[in-house]
Amino acid sequence: MNNLDPKDVFGSLQMLPDQIESVWTLSKEIDYPDRFKNLKRIVCCAMGGSMYGAYIANALFHDSLKAPIITLGDYRLPGFASSDTLIILSSYSGNTEEPINCAEEAVLKKLPLTVLTYGGKASEIAQQNNLPALIFDPKFNPSDQPRLGSGYMVLGILGILNQLGYIFLSDQEIIEGIEFLNSSNEGIKKQAEALAKELERYIPLLIAAEHLNGNIHILRNQINETAKSFSAFAELPELNHHLMEGLKNPPDKKIKTLFINSNLYSEKLTKRMEITKDVIEKNGLSYIEYNPQSKTKFLQMLEVLSFGGYLSYYLAMLYKQDPSVIPWVDYFKNELQKSS
Repeated sequence: MNNLDPKDVFGSLQMLPDQIESVWTLSKEIDYPDRFKNLKRIVCCAMGGSMYGAYIANALFHDSLKAPIITLGDYRLPGFASSDTLIILSSYSGNTEEPINCAEEAVLKKLPLTVLTYGGKASEIAQQNNLPALIFDPKFNPSDQPRLGSGYMVLGILGILNQLGYIFLSDQEIIEGIEFLNSSNEGIKKQAEALAKELERYIPLLIAAEHLNGNIHILRNQINETAKSFSAFAELPELNHHLMEGLKNPPDKKIKTLFINSNLYSEKLTKRMEITKDVIEKNGLSYIEYNPQSKTKFLQMLEVLSFGGYLSYYLAMLYKQDPSVIPWVDYFKNELQKSS
């Protein structure tokens, strides 16, 4: 681990509770104009790890979210974006060109725009246009990789939405979450290490439902970038209408399914989960399971967020990969700059 992890990705994973506490505290200090509240829709402009909070918000607060959240990974705002649309520029570095383009368009159209970042052009846009912004200090992410700052990006978005009244998340829930992560860290790490060994040399297919659907989107991204491994995710019940028929071929497929279970899933989804496991086995595939030990949906989201970070890290160790670097993403960005 010491040789393969020179930028201390492991340290960043350990600091998830510190990231959560610091960004949540900052979010409480922002004063939003009234025109940012009670809007019809929300567009989150972000890429990669900076979109994590929107994925979580959509899944975790599905039953209580006051306005729909559209996740936008593009250079352009959608045509429906107007004065009744909240635009969130979420960029860990503050320099990702796609959301920056969207933010500049929002400024020109004078749309309600708020920012989540630690600096860069996003911070400049906020300062130059006197925008409400959550600008955090990334000191609890020594690796300096956005996907390892998941506490900042997830609780940053949730903090903004909470302050504006689109969701409700209490300070007590945050305190309980931090306490749970600190007290359960060793157990979560052990399970992540054990399941990483089960997934080595397989393509992980991640399956979850309801309040944990945002987590498997995040975990797919982390396995791609951290472990340098292909992975895919599928949500219940949608996958029951197509994916199961795709398990037959090719006959030499190297897939192993990871089910993210929950004792808080609805009765219908719990039944679907069990039948889906049966279908997986009948197609000659194996599966493993992760069962959150926490007792609320919010705590389970945090637990799986922590688990996923460690799982992708241990996979990187098994594959003898530096978990911090993203050489092909960097190569692509450099080539893109040459052609522009």
